[in-house]
Amino acid sequence: MKFEDSLKELDTIVEKLESGKLSIDESIDLYTKGIKLCNECNKKLNEVKGKISLLEESAEGLKEKEVEVE
Repeated sequence: MKFEDSLKELDTIVEKLESGKLSIDESIDLYTKGIKLCNECNKKLNEVKGKISLLEESAEGLKEKEVEVE
């Protein structure tokens, strides 16, 4: 699943949970699904964070500089 699709699904889950119209079992199921999606999103962000780098000039030539993704 694409990152953006996961975020949309998480948003839908949050809306449903906040509505207060779900049974406790439905709420637990959606909460569990939301946690799994959140973990998947965090994993994808960490993978991207590891790939993003900037090239900056220095006295020794070009070197890579890691960029923090928040």
